[in-house]
Amino acid sequence: MNTETKQQTAIYTLPPSFIGEKLIFRVYDHASPIGYARLRKTAFPNKAAGKSADMLDHDSLNAFELKMIEIAQNYRQQGLGTSLLKEIIKYCKDSNIKKLTGEIKGDDRTLRHWYSNNGFTVSNDKRIELMASVSC
Repeated sequence: MNTETKQQTAIYTLPPSFIGEKLIFRVYDHASPIGYARLRKTAFPNKAAGKSADMLDHDSLNAFELKMIEIAQNYRQQGLGTSLLKEIIKYCKDSNIKKLTGEIKGDDRTLRHWYSNNGFTVSNDKRIELMASVSC
Protein backbone atom coordinates (compact mmCIF):
# COMPACT_ATOMS: atom_id res chain seq x y z
CA MET A 1 0.00 0.00 0.00
CA ASN A 2 1.33 3.40 -0.96
CA THR A 3 1.48 5.68 2.07
CA GLU A 4 2.68 8.70 0.10
CA THR A 5 0.30 11.62 0.57
CA LYS A 6 -0.25 14.34 -1.95
CA GLN A 7 0.37 17.89 -0.86
CA GLN A 8 -3.00 19.53 -0.50
CA THR A 9 -3.55 22.83 -2.22
CA ALA A 10 -5.49 25.47 -0.39
CA ILE A 11 -6.57 27.83 -3.14
CA TYR A 12 -8.80 30.64 -1.98
CA THR A 13 -9.90 34.14 -2.95
CA LEU A 14 -9.71 36.91 -0.40
CA PRO A 15 -12.73 39.20 -0.05
CA PRO A 16 -12.26 42.15 -2.41
CA SER A 17 -10.67 45.30 -1.05
CA PHE A 18 -10.98 48.91 -2.16
CA ILE A 19 -7.88 50.97 -2.77
CA GLY A 20 -9.18 54.39 -3.77
CA GLU A 21 -11.42 53.87 -6.82
CA LYS A 22 -9.93 50.41 -7.45
CA LEU A 23 -11.41 47.12 -6.34
CA ILE A 24 -8.87 44.30 -5.95
CA PHE A 25 -9.59 40.56 -5.83
CA ARG A 26 -6.66 38.29 -4.80
CA VAL A 27 -6.23 34.54 -5.25
CA TYR A 28 -3.81 32.52 -3.10
CA ASP A 29 -2.46 29.00 -2.92
CA HIS A 30 -1.72 28.69 0.78
CA ALA A 31 0.14 31.96 1.47
CA SER A 32 1.43 32.45 -2.09
CA PRO A 33 -0.36 34.90 -4.39
CA ILE A 34 -1.29 33.20 -7.67
CA GLY A 35 -3.78 35.57 -9.25
CA TYR A 36 -5.65 38.81 -9.02
CA ALA A 37 -8.23 41.00 -10.67
CA ARG A 38 -8.34 44.79 -10.64
CA LEU A 39 -11.50 46.76 -11.31
CA ARG A 40 -11.90 50.52 -11.47
CA LYS A 41 -15.05 52.38 -10.52
CA THR A 42 -16.39 54.18 -13.55
CA ALA A 43 -19.51 55.90 -14.82
CA PHE A 44 -21.56 55.33 -17.92
CA PRO A 45 -24.23 57.54 -19.47
CA ASN A 46 -27.79 56.75 -18.45
CA LYS A 47 -29.89 56.61 -21.60
CA ALA A 48 -33.23 56.64 -19.80
CA ALA A 49 -36.15 58.34 -21.46
CA GLY A 50 -36.07 62.10 -21.17
CA LYS A 51 -32.35 62.29 -20.34
CA SER A 52 -29.56 63.36 -22.63
CA ALA A 53 -27.12 60.58 -23.65
CA ASP A 54 -24.28 62.08 -21.62
CA MET A 55 -26.26 62.82 -18.44
CA LEU A 56 -25.18 60.86 -15.37
CA ASP A 57 -27.36 59.96 -12.42
CA HIS A 58 -26.92 57.84 -9.28
CA ASP A 59 -27.35 54.49 -11.07
CA SER A 60 -24.90 55.43 -13.81
CA LEU A 61 -22.13 55.80 -11.23
CA ASN A 62 -22.64 52.21 -10.12
CA ALA A 63 -20.34 50.62 -12.71
CA PHE A 64 -16.88 49.06 -12.85
CA GLU A 65 -14.33 48.42 -15.55
CA LEU A 66 -12.36 45.18 -15.40
CA LYS A 67 -8.83 46.47 -15.92
CA MET A 68 -6.92 43.22 -15.35
CA ILE A 69 -7.53 39.60 -14.51
CA GLU A 70 -4.53 37.32 -14.26
CA ILE A 71 -3.65 33.85 -12.99
CA ALA A 72 -0.01 32.72 -12.63
CA GLN A 73 1.20 30.71 -15.64
CA ASN A 74 1.62 27.40 -13.78
CA TYR A 75 -1.96 27.63 -12.38
CA ARG A 76 -3.72 28.21 -15.71
CA GLN A 77 -6.09 25.75 -17.40
CA GLN A 78 -7.44 24.66 -14.00
CA GLY A 79 -10.57 26.83 -13.96
CA LEU A 80 -9.13 29.38 -11.53
CA GLY A 81 -9.60 32.33 -13.91
CA THR A 82 -13.20 31.31 -14.49
CA SER A 83 -13.75 30.95 -10.74
CA LEU A 84 -12.26 34.39 -10.18
CA LEU A 85 -14.42 35.92 -12.91
CA LYS A 86 -17.53 34.29 -11.41
CA GLU A 87 -16.54 35.68 -8.01
CA ILE A 88 -16.33 39.15 -9.58
CA ILE A 89 -19.74 38.74 -11.24
CA LYS A 90 -21.26 37.52 -7.96
CA TYR A 91 -19.79 40.51 -6.12
CA CYS A 92 -21.28 42.85 -8.76
CA LYS A 93 -24.68 41.20 -8.47
CA ASP A 94 -24.64 41.25 -4.66
CA SER A 95 -23.46 44.89 -4.64
CA ASN A 96 -26.07 46.04 -7.17
CA ILE A 97 -23.43 47.03 -9.73
CA LYS A 98 -25.28 48.04 -12.91
CA LYS A 99 -22.55 47.46 -15.46
CA LEU A 100 -19.19 45.70 -15.79
CA THR A 101 -17.06 46.54 -18.82
CA GLY A 102 -13.52 45.86 -19.97
CA GLU A 103 -11.26 45.17 -22.89
CA ILE A 104 -9.81 41.92 -24.18
CA LYS A 105 -6.04 41.85 -23.75
CA GLY A 106 -4.23 38.74 -24.90
CA ASP A 107 -5.27 35.79 -27.04
CA ASP A 108 -8.20 37.39 -28.86
CA ARG A 109 -9.97 34.23 -30.02
CA THR A 110 -9.67 32.35 -26.73
CA LEU A 111 -10.68 35.33 -24.58
CA ARG A 112 -13.64 36.26 -26.80
CA HIS A 113 -14.97 32.74 -26.31
CA TRP A 114 -14.19 32.77 -22.56
CA TYR A 115 -15.92 36.10 -21.86
CA SER A 116 -18.87 35.18 -24.06
CA ASN A 117 -19.31 31.87 -22.21
CA ASN A 118 -19.37 33.84 -18.95
CA GLY A 119 -22.26 36.09 -20.02
CA PHE A 120 -20.40 39.05 -21.52
CA THR A 121 -21.22 40.73 -24.79
CA VAL A 122 -18.03 41.04 -26.86
CA SER A 123 -17.77 43.76 -29.50
CA ASN A 124 -15.65 43.79 -32.65
CA ASP A 125 -13.28 46.31 -31.03
CA LYS A 126 -12.44 43.91 -28.14
CA ARG A 127 -14.71 45.62 -25.61
CA ILE A 128 -16.60 43.41 -23.17
CA GLU A 129 -19.77 44.32 -21.30
CA LEU A 130 -22.04 42.72 -18.74
CA MET A 131 -25.19 44.57 -17.75
CA ALA A 132 -27.23 44.20 -14.57
CA SER A 133 -30.16 42.88 -16.59
CA VAL A 134 -28.01 39.97 -17.84
CA SER A 135 -26.41 38.59 -14.69
CA CYS A 136 -24.16 41.20 -13.12
